[in-house]
Amino acid sequence: MSRTRLARCIALSLALLALAGCATPEQPDPWEPMNRGIFAFNETLDVYAIEPVATAWDFVVPGRIQDGIDNFFDHLGLPIVFVNNLLQAKPKAAGWDVLRFVYNTVFGLGGFVDIATMVEMPAHDEDFGQTLGYWGLAPGPFLVLPILGPSTVRDGTGLIVDTTFASYAYFTPFWFQVVGLNGIETFAASVGVKAFELVNLRAIYLEEIAGNRADAFDYYAFVRNAYLQNRSARVADRKDSSTEAMEDLYFYEVYDADEDLDEDEDEDEDEEDYDDL
Repeated sequence: MSRTRLARCIALSLALLALAGCATPEQPDPWEPMNRGIFAFNETLDVYAIEPVATAWDFVVPGRIQDGIDNFFDHLGLPIVFVNNLLQAKPKAAGWDVLRFVYNTVFGLGGFVDIATMVEMPAHDEDFGQTLGYWGLAPGPFLVLPILGPSTVRDGTGLIVDTTFASYAYFTPFWFQVVGLNGIETFAASVGVKAFELVNLRAIYLEEIAGNRADAFDYYAFVRNAYLQNRSARVADRKDSSTEAMEDLYFYEVYDADEDLDEDEDEDEDEEDYDDL
């Protein structure tokens, strides 16, 4: 770890500690006006740029290929999952991370096929934001990041740390330099790879996002609440699967007043039967 990167991490941690107290469980979104503005920008960018490209990608590329690409990027992120499991004092989970990485690298075509899940190896989804939460650091205010979407002060800091020290951040520019790209071209190519990952993921969830936009009374509030509940569950290890985590963000249960009314009527009938006895 270089001194510059260490200094940046310390500075981010101090800023995180200073801001973590700005939110409370009753008011997790003290910056709502600003967040709604950024959210509106992200939605506009998605509707007019990302979604059309993702729709075209979904039309051309079969679902299995999309899943394989998603598996590959998840595979690249396994070293970060491994490190954060160690930081959370979970050696058993870290051991499974190593086995998954080796197994999918050797037998899964470099990570494109998730063979480890097929043979029922445990999967984990840990990051530095969860590590900070595991050791008791509050999430701080809800924060919508440009392009990247929902986060919190704690998780946004964790994202910077994970991205800085991810193997992906080193190996991708290295291979671009091998083929003769200079610094600026390497940076542009790295951004292009991340954009490709985003478009592929967006294509996988086209229908789910469209349905939630149509059904949610306040889509911003829905995304915020789903994100905060999801992160709370992941920090507490109630769900550690990346697939389940993504489903939590894109699916929600619609309140059915008629169903509750039927349940109340059934309870009333049971009470009447008990009184007759």
